[in-house]
Amino acid sequence: MRILYRKFQPVDYVIVMKNGKRVKEGIGLTVLGNSMRIGLIVAPATAYDGTFAFDDLVTADYQSICVQGAVTYMISDYGQAARMADFSYTNNYKEKQAEAMKLIGQRINNIIKAIVIREAGSRVVREIVKQADCMAGLIMTGLQEDQAVGKLGVRILAVNVLGVIPKPETRKALEAAAREEILKEQDDAIYKRRNSAIEQERLIRENELQTEIRVAEKEKEKKEKEQEIKRRLMQTELDMEQEKQERQMQMKQTELQERIRMEEKNREYVDLEVENEKKKADEKAYEMAEMMKAYENVNVALIEALALAKVDPKTLMAKAFMEMGENAGKIGTLNMTPDLLESIVSGKR
Repeated sequence: MRILYRKFQPVDYVIVMKNGKRVKEGIGLTVLGNSMRIGLIVAPATAYDGTFAFDDLVTADYQSICVQGAVTYMISDYGQAARMADFSYTNNYKEKQAEAMKLIGQRINNIIKAIVIREAGSRVVREIVKQADCMAGLIMTGLQEDQAVGKLGVRILAVNVLGVIPKPETRKALEAAAREEILKEQDDAIYKRRNSAIEQERLIRENELQTEIRVAEKEKEKKEKEQEIKRRLMQTELDMEQEKQERQMQMKQTELQERIRMEEKNREYVDLEVENEKKKADEKAYEMAEMMKAYENVNVALIEALALAKVDPKTLMAKAFMEMGENAGKIGTLNMTPDLLESIVSGKR
């Protein structure tokens, strides 16, 4: 009988087997027992980093590429991992762990290669060279969905694609095409810059022209407003003149109407005066007629005597001469002395 005593490190996951059954397991266990009756499985409890490089891949356009990357994984099911690789305990169990993990890493790489071959064959070289990050995601998804990974008893922690590298000839062709594209973009940039300068110049000229047009429109509006103001002033003056003329016309009409009214009143007054004069004349005529009727039976000699009694001598003398003139045919000779004439002229009796 041989006594086995071993205190393992915290990075070791230990499974104690007895009669083909697990009797004890855990991280960093201390084992004490008969080495003839128990067996130990010691697997790493830490994550491992594996690398991959596939240089015989062919894209959809028949171009060879090389995909390089790294994968990080760790054991999640130690019993399943122990069935897929040898993790039995020996004195140099660390070396045995490394070989077992290397074997598991190789199997993971094979699965990754299958995924990469499938993805590379569905893309052209221009696309796949630019999609390293996308390729890493596709690999990660493919590993998580692949049942073979679960059978290995491991869990994939991370996948990184470090590069998708084409062959040198292809790389030069891509570089040349990219260089031409860059030069074309440069030419396009220069062309766009020139076009932009031309466009800016055009916009400046258009703005200047628009400014001139707006200034001309403002000037036109100003002139139109001035003309409108002048027209309104002239119209106002015409309206005032017309109103003045209308007022004058109304005043004249009023004055004419007043004159007509006055004339009508004057005519009425004249008619009334004529009517009065006519009435007065009629009254005088009536009086004269009545007087004449009264004088028809009066003695003429008596009236004359009465009249002559009060008449001026000159008047009487003039009447005498008149009567002599009326009876001149009956007078033979008429003698008048100077004294008589003097008395007649001087008015003496």
